[in-house]
Amino acid sequence: MSWYVLQVMTGREREVCEALRRKGVRARAPAERMEIRRRGQWQTEERLLLPGYVFVGVEYSAALFHVVSPVPGVIRWLGLEHGEPQALETQDALRWRLYSTETLEPSRVLFLEDGSWHVLDGPLAAFAGEVTRMEKRQRRAWVLTKLGGSTQRIRFGVIPVEGVP
Repeated sequence: MSWYVLQVMTGREREVCEALRRKGVRARAPAERMEIRRRGQWQTEERLLLPGYVFVGVEYSAALFHVVSPVPGVIRWLGLEHGEPQALETQDALRWRLYSTETLEPSRVLFLEDGSWHVLDGPLAAFAGEVTRMEKRQRRAWVLTKLGGSTQRIRFGVIPVEGVP
């Protein structure tokens, strides 16, 4: 089985996943628990990690293309080459944790006194070399990475940990 990426209408990711599952297609829209500050209080909410994208785990065939494409909300397959979508490499499927159906927990990040930081664990650890922005106060990290042949900016939740090396 290989994993492919579908671009879908933003806000309809879960509907698309359910529709694909009813058709016997393994579909996943990875979600993460994230700390959100509202009215001065930190609250934990579940947010989609990649709004507008759904991963499908299948053995690709032309017939499957015609089963998936007409699902309401599906815009297109990403990474088309010569009319066929290109599968994610195994390393990328592992980075996105596609083999797990669990909601991802925020990554713990150690912030040092000199202003540097180190990712201790969580989904951000697989993308640590691609972090473009880290905001301790907002508990967010932004990563610039390739997804289906195009560059995407993805937001991760972090839990700050204070410390000295």
